[in-house]
Amino acid sequence: MMMRWQSLLSRKRLAKDGLAPELPYRSAFEIDIDRITFSTSFRRLSDKQQVHGIGGSDYVRSRLTHSMEAARVGRSLGSWAGAEIIARYGQDAVPASAADIGDVVGAGALAHDLGTPCFAHTGEDVISDWFAGTTLGREILSGVDGQQAAELSNFEGNAQGFRVLTRLQGWRAQGGLQLTAATLGTYGKYPWAAPAFAGEERPHKRKYGFLGSETDLMAEVAGELGLISIGRDAWCRHPLAYLVEAADDACYSIVDIEDAVKMRMLSFADAEELLEPLIDWDRAEYEGIEDEDRRLIYLRARAIDRLVTDAAAAFLDKLPDIMEGKPVGPLLKMIERTDALKDISDVSYTQIYRGHQRCETDIIAARTVTTLLDAYAEALLAREKAGPGADLPRRFASLLETVPGIRQIPYDRAGWTRSLMDYIAGMTDRFAIRQAQLIAG
Repeated sequence: MMMRWQSLLSRKRLAKDGLAPELPYRSAFEIDIDRITFSTSFRRLSDKQQVHGIGGSDYVRSRLTHSMEAARVGRSLGSWAGAEIIARYGQDAVPASAADIGDVVGAGALAHDLGTPCFAHTGEDVISDWFAGTTLGREILSGVDGQQAAELSNFEGNAQGFRVLTRLQGWRAQGGLQLTAATLGTYGKYPWAAPAFAGEERPHKRKYGFLGSETDLMAEVAGELGLISIGRDAWCRHPLAYLVEAADDACYSIVDIEDAVKMRMLSFADAEELLEPLIDWDRAEYEGIEDEDRRLIYLRARAIDRLVTDAAAAFLDKLPDIMEGKPVGPLLKMIERTDALKDISDVSYTQIYRGHQRCETDIIAARTVTTLLDAYAEALLAREKAGPGADLPRRFASLLETVPGIRQIPYDRAGWTRSLMDYIAGMTDRFAIRQAQLIAG
């Protein structure tokens, strides 16, 4: 069985009957980019950490700047690969231009972090640990089904992001931002649900791409695109999702080194040694740059350019298998320079992601998120037990009034828990800290 580009590049919008009319000056995929860019969740990424949180400088990346950079790299990757796809399959079989394919990949990359909670991966871990390891957390898990329990005890930003795109953002009653099926499929790095019961096999032991509450929406997208089913509530990846993953990987692996130099976690000599093996050198050009800051910019730009070239080649090489729905792994693990990327990864883990400065930020994150979960979960459990219309102790009533739309949040355990996670995951780092300080008095 093989997927077809006629379906994979579908312009049909989620929860919308028929196709919207094409505009002569703006393609459907450019409209997707606009809708993502103007969304509230996208703006909030400006105050969500990429690596360095509140202790970082104004220079280093936030989730917003990282997403914008990944989108530009994704656009280049998609346009380059798109031209080869059209040449290989023929224009009749590929209902889009190379630029259109670049826009689809760019849109997927632009949206790839929209579900990231406050404090990024640390926030994910703290939320997961809280549900799995605290008395309050376990009490909540006892009142939800197996799939939601698995989602809460292994909180996943990618799945939350699909919920943001398809339900929480935008003004429309159905379908969230109502993006095209092509963009939603390309966003989906892990197009399968969390396990519903212990021991259920999933393509990745931890990662998943949508929540049980959005299974019907994912099924609608997968059906429109013609993604191949690989199990219960599980589909193969959209081919262009591999390019989104490569754009993300190429950006963060390189720019985290650049930011670490600015944060004085690495020396310039360290960065030069790590990035040099990735680059096709023009020695005369490089030696003509006298300033270390400018040399660092040169190294970053040349390294990402090389990775884009190699990722595109790997994608085209593996495309026959990808079109049959076979998992092929990350593209940047198939290139000649994997050893150099492994060295970067090792140094990043030991000296950046587990460095002293990052650990200080993680301590703040853990205390903040735990304070929020303790307080709001206790109040919502009290509300649930009291029932609709009942009076609550003032400490709970006042706290719940700080939650937007509290009167629309359902009383059932599954519904209010999902709403609580929407609220906390949507917080920026600074807002979360401010709320935790308010709760702590």
